[in-house]
Amino acid sequence: MKFSIAIAFAVLAGFVTEPANAAGFQPVDITIVLSPRAAATLSKRKEAIIVSASYSGDPEKSAEKHADEIGRIDLGTEEHSMPGTGGTVRLTGPKTDEQKFGWIKGPVLINVNVYSARKSSQDNLLNCDFIDGPLPQVAKAPVTLNCSLIAENKSTRALP
Repeated sequence: MKFSIAIAFAVLAGFVTEPANAAGFQPVDITIVLSPRAAATLSKRKEAIIVSASYSGDPEKSAEKHADEIGRIDLGTEEHSMPGTGGTVRLTGPKTDEQKFGWIKGPVLINVNVYSARKSSQDNLLNCDFIDGPLPQVAKAPVTLNCSLIAENKSTRALP
């Protein structure tokens, strides 16, 4: 099995807490928990939930020319649809050109957002906790993200 230098360094430096897949992404289990009002509204509207994850990394000096508009190496996105009741989804990482792992310094970064699927409305109905940080830190344990209706005006948490 072929591993990039960045992945080997991450393993040796202790960044990897679970086995990475062939592309260097560690799996993350995310449980979506809805407030009672959000669960009732999504059920009534037959609405679904989308879990969207973006992966990136800070560029090595020699790879800065490959950075995107926010100065990071884009490693791709993955999106999962789940029933409007909430539940658990496993993120495993997108298909990515393995060469990009050699362009990053430090760990892979992950940003996860959750929103309604917009089947019953043009607008997102949910206000959810989100993830924004180093993938190895997020992948250490299952993560719970709480969601309420935007109209409930509840605060959210940024994890890890």
